[in-house]
Amino acid sequence: MNGVIAGYDPGGNGANGLALLFIADGLITTVESKTGETAQDVLNRLLEFDNLIGIGVDTLTQWSTGKSGWRNADLTLRAKYPVVQKSVTPPNSLYGSMALNGMSVLIKLKQFEPNIRITEAHPKVLFHALTGSKYNYAEERAEMDRLLSNWFRVPNIKTESDHEWDALISAYSAYQGMIGNWTMDLHTPTQGESSKSVNPIGKTHFYWPSTLDTE
Repeated sequence: MNGVIAGYDPGGNGANGLALLFIADGLITTVESKTGETAQDVLNRLLEFDNLIGIGVDTLTQWSTGKSGWRNADLTLRAKYPVVQKSVTPPNSLYGSMALNGMSVLIKLKQFEPNIRITEAHPKVLFHALTGSKYNYAEERAEMDRLLSNWFRVPNIKTESDHEWDALISAYSAYQGMIGNWTMDLHTPTQGESSKSVNPIGKTHFYWPSTLDTE
């Protein structure tokens, strides 16, 4: 596998995290991250690449017409990780830049890169899943950056904001799914859920560490 895998943490003005993983023969060779002013800044940067093969985004890439908009992915994470279950809120209660900017960038990006692999990400719950600790970037930035360096096998990764960190771990989710290390996909339909699913940009994934599969 060769190309670029991106990560995007949608936010308001001055709070749009973007990560880029440069992949050669299946390995991460270089990592970049920045915090963009707007979603358009992120999109402009992504469209500079003609080898963008995947992206992980902290946004709802799949919707549900069921009660409160709950999806099987949300309920699975809440049940599996009760310590951080409050981080997984009812989709119908979400609003603002996370939902709007995330989906806006993906819709635009799909117009130019129709075959790009898209995975949803949940950085704060994923951090807990991988470490057993609660996410605390403000006080643990150095340690969290060190963890990224270990996971990516790229030395001296340094982030300037939690938006960049979230974008990097979102890109990591896409990478792990695309190389086949994480085979669990929280967007895999369950019985009775398919009729409620809405896929506004077609098929997407929600890759999760396979060793943490629920029963």
